[in-house]
Parts: sequence; C-alpha cells; structure tokens
Amino acid sequence: MSEYWLPPRLQERGARLAATIESRLGEQVIGAIDYWLELPERVVDEPTRPSTPRRWGDGHLCVDIGPDDQTTWETFAAIAESDHDPESVARRAQVWRLAVTPYRSESTAQRPNDIGECTHPVDLRSVRVVDLTSMWAGPFCTELLARAGAKVVKIEPSSRPDGLRYGDGDNGAGNAPMFVELNKSKEIADIDLRYCSEGGEFHQLLRWADIVITSLSPRANANLGVTTERLHAVNPDLALLSITAFAPEVNESDWVAYGTGVHAASGMGWLNGCPLTPAFSYPDPLAGLEACATAIAQLAGDAPKYRRVSMDRSVAGLKTSP
Repeated sequence: MSEYWLPPRLQERGARLAATIESRLGEQVIGAIDYWLELPERVVDEPTRPSTPRRWGDGHLCVDIGPDDQTTWETFAAIAESDHDPESVARRAQVWRLAVTPYRSESTAQRPNDIGECTHPVDLRSVRVVDLTSMWAGPFCTELLARAGAKVVKIEPSSRPDGLRYGDGDNGAGNAPMFVELNKSKEIADIDLRYCSEGGEFHQLLRWADIVITSLSPRANANLGVTTERLHAVNPDLALLSITAFAPEVNESDWVAYGTGVHAASGMGWLNGCPLTPAFSYPDPLAGLEACATAIAQLAGDAPKYRRVSMDRSVAGLKTSP
C-alpha cells in the first residue's frame, strides 16, 4: 500500500528560495511560504490526490494523464502489455505524448538548477512579461513577478485552457481556486499560437515584452516557434526562460511529465524498496520559485538571455539543500 508523502526538506528549501527572490527584489512579495508550497491543501477542502504507482512488470509506473488522454492510454497499454520493463514502456509512451514515467531509485539529474546571481535589487514595475505557462510551476513564477510589479500577459487560448482552470473546487465557470490564486494579477489574452500570423497580436506582444516565460514541452516550443532564434527575429532584446520537466542533458530531456512524474523518476519517490505517492506535486512550487529567481537575474542582466529551469533539477536541489 502506498502512502502519501512529502520530502522532509521541502519547507526549508522553499524558504531559502523565497528569501533569495525577495533579496533580488528588495521587497517582500511572497508572504508565508508554507501557503504557496501547500497551495492545493490551502485553497481546496478535498484536493485530488496524485495517482498511486501502477505496478508494471518488475517495477512501477507513474501514469499521470487526464480524461482527454484516457482513451489513448488504454490503446497504448493494450499494445505494450507484453513489455514488462517499466523503463521501456515509459519511453514508448512518450512517443505517444503520454505523461508516463518510471519509478526509479536514483535520478539522472545530479545537480540543482543554476539560478544565477543578482548584483543589485531589481525594480519590476517597468518589466513586461509574455506568459506561456500553465498548471502550477510556471504560473507561480509569473504570478510572483506580477505581484512584484511586472506587467504579465498570460496567453491562454479558449480552445486549450490552462489545465487548472476547471480543476478542484471549480463550479463550472472556470474559476478553480488554485487557478485563480496563481493567475489573479495577470491579463489573459485568448491567442492560439498555432494560428499566429506575421505582425499579428502575438508578435505585437513580443515586440512589447522584455521576457517570454514558457512551460511548454521542448517539442511544443519548437513547433510553435518559441525559440531564441524565432523570438529574436521579432525582438532581438527578448529574454527567454523555459521551464521543463527534465534537464537538457538527460535522456528524458524532451519528455512530457508533470510534477508527480518527475517525483517518480527522481528517486525521491522510492523508499525501502517501495514507491511513494506524494501528497501533491511538490516539484512544481520549487521549480516556480527557482524560475522566478532566474527570471529576475535575467531581467537584471546578470544571467544569460536564454535559461532553462527543470523540475528534476529542482528536486536535485532539494536533496542537496543544506
């Protein structure tokens, strides 16, 4: 039987990152860090728990899929049922763009994210952010920037709304408490990047912005033109921050996964020979905090214009936190 679990250093790591952000801003914008680290527990009476490990062959899988992918998963599972290697099944599932990861006893990401340095406090009141994020980590990052004074425009097409919008606690109006808390300080623009034209609304936003922050998968970024080359063709001064599940140097670099899947693959989800289910997706707020600190360093000119923050490295930082 799996038990719900959280890493013992979560609060300590979160507090250290919050202090770093506020030192870079020169002001307090975060408040009680426990609130943000435990957001599902704080805004919803009975939050949905992550799926428990699924026994597969000689190991376990994290199958972190929503209703829209259920039919695809069932089709894939029937095809892959003779493959008893969870690592092989996870790799094959990724070809189908299914958020499936193996439970491991060790992580391939050995070092934490490099959040850079910041030589002086940064005033964000004149900063403009194009927000291509969804769910928890990315919107947390951009919400903190907005609360510190930045102008943030969140791109959220009505054809593909943020996955949290109709989540726990929503009454059908698309105002789930967690979504509202993570996006209350932003302007939302209904733009579908698949159908953007040269000189259209999205390009106008790029010319206006100082930084683009995306939590799209590496493949989706490339397909939609969210790359340094394409963005700099529109605005040579733009910074780009990409938040991904896995680090660029690992074999899973372009995998689709959410925080629970990163937990499974990180080694944190394995104790005494058994897989552990987290109480909620704790890699997300850690990555959101690290991304926020990194974005501030980029805006200050103290970090490269292109940076990538990954959730697996956020978990690695948790392991190495003093």
